Amino acid sequence: MKNSALALLLPLVALALAVPVGASGQDDSDIPPPEKSAGVDLRDPKVIEKGMERLNTTCGGYCHGSLGRGYKGPALRNRPDLRTDTMIATIKYGRKRSGKLMPAWNGTLSEEEMWTVIAAIVSLRHADGDAAAAPSSGAH
Repeated sequence: MKNSALALLLPLVALALAVPVGASGQDDSDIPPPEKSAGVDLRDPKVIEKGMERLNTTCGGYCHGSLGRGYKGPALRNRPDLRTDTMIATIKYGRKRSGKLMPAWNGTLSEEEMWTVIAAIVSLRHADGDAAAAPSSGAH
């Protein structure tokens, strides 16, 4: 009996070890390598810092709030549901949903600047000290 249980458990352990996870144990498998994100390493602390500056100045004042805490737009903290492929499309082309407008930044921000902002948002997926933000129905 013990051998059969062990035989069932080993593949599950192997699968768990094969799934890429972030430092907090959360799945961050959607983070692309630099060659697929305009040369930007989304895990580089210097990139994240630069992205946070851009997020706070360009995106934070009116819409997403200081450090992505939300204001007129949705909070960006503790949001593992925000996937990198969706974020780049939304930042580039904008989005209108439930009467809320996310402007298109394509042509205003370079591809590299957009990915730098995404690095900051990804770093907030597992932000300490904040209650998990539930996606709002008007979230873009």
